[in-house]
Amino acid sequence: MRGLRRAAAGFVLLLLPACSGGATAGPGTAQPTATPTPTPSPSSTAPPLALEELGAFSSPVWVGPAPGDPAHLYLAERGGAVLTLDAQGQREGVLLDLGDEVSDGNEQGLLSIAFDPSYPRVPKVYVDYTDRNGDTRVVAYTVAGGRAVRPQLLLTVAQPYPNHNGGLLLFDRAGMLLVALGDGGNAGDPENRAQDPASFLGKLLRIDPRTGNPARGNPYPQNRYVWALGLRNPWRFSFDAQGVLYLGDAGQNRVEELDVVPPELQRGANYGWSVYEGDDRFKQDQQFTPGGPVVVPATTFAHDAGWCSITVGPVYTGRVLPSLRGALVLGDYCKGRLVAVRRSGRGVGPVVDLDVRAEGLQGFGVDHRGELLVLTVDRLSRLVPGA
Repeated sequence: MRGLRRAAAGFVLLLLPACSGGATAGPGTAQPTATPTPTPSPSSTAPPLALEELGAFSSPVWVGPAPGDPAHLYLAERGGAVLTLDAQGQREGVLLDLGDEVSDGNEQGLLSIAFDPSYPRVPKVYVDYTDRNGDTRVVAYTVAGGRAVRPQLLLTVAQPYPNHNGGLLLFDRAGMLLVALGDGGNAGDPENRAQDPASFLGKLLRIDPRTGNPARGNPYPQNRYVWALGLRNPWRFSFDAQGVLYLGDAGQNRVEELDVVPPELQRGANYGWSVYEGDDRFKQDQQFTPGGPVVVPATTFAHDAGWCSITVGPVYTGRVLPSLRGALVLGDYCKGRLVAVRRSGRGVGPVVDLDVRAEGLQGFGVDHRGELLVLTVDRLSRLVPGA
């Protein structure tokens, strides 16, 4: 495998493969030569912001509206409940209760939901959870009369350990459903699943939401479900209006990773784990699987600076916080502070500390107006102008 070069966008390396989707590369495979990205020094330059509490919940992990439904928000709790809220975030009812079906380990449970992009014309909601055996299930439900009914199992993936389950469901611009799965857990990817294109683990899967079959155009013949590989634990990711992907991959011992990937380089992308942890070499004897572009982190965040579990939010499109418009908001479970970055020709610009504490950060969402919602271990809040 030869011809390693930097892509014009400046934040990925395009690996020219010897053969598309081939077996794991052998000794002597070319390695990324990009200069490691230093952990940025945050600076507080944004106007004051604050979190306005909307309600208390039990380990909320996902919140957002359904397309075509301006009257409600929906919130998923790790314990298995999908709650119907009013537009201001106040509890109204229960859309779905999976409390008897989900496992309850620290990184297990109900992990996310996604409404069909054509909702309510296509009245479907999709859920990702770990079942009582700890295995991943992706299930479609029909919404009728304010309840999710008639489950249709789309995908099940065996999980060897209780951690690193990923879990986000998100539709791409072609209407296919992306399913994020971590490397299966334990520590250090002991079975090297993330770089194995035949494995479901350590991957972004891409499926047809109508059937659960692999989406057309997936690149790896060893496993037609696989869209991208080389991930450790992709808890949350998002797209901007141009289809650029922002993905946070949780690190092992040293760094958290933010990847920024334009649409033309997402198919078959290799995010590097466990050859690399962020921009640090991790396994000296592990090589990249050939077949697609190798992604170099846009930036990393060091564990010795207090980071331990990155959570990526959306690119802000609301109106209440004009200084944030077009910026990606993210944070970390341990660091407990929100920061923002903007995409640039060389990856991302300086990290801006928003001077907002979000202890025990679980996730982000947006309301009907594009305003930013923040989930911590027991709270739903909205990001608002500060005093």
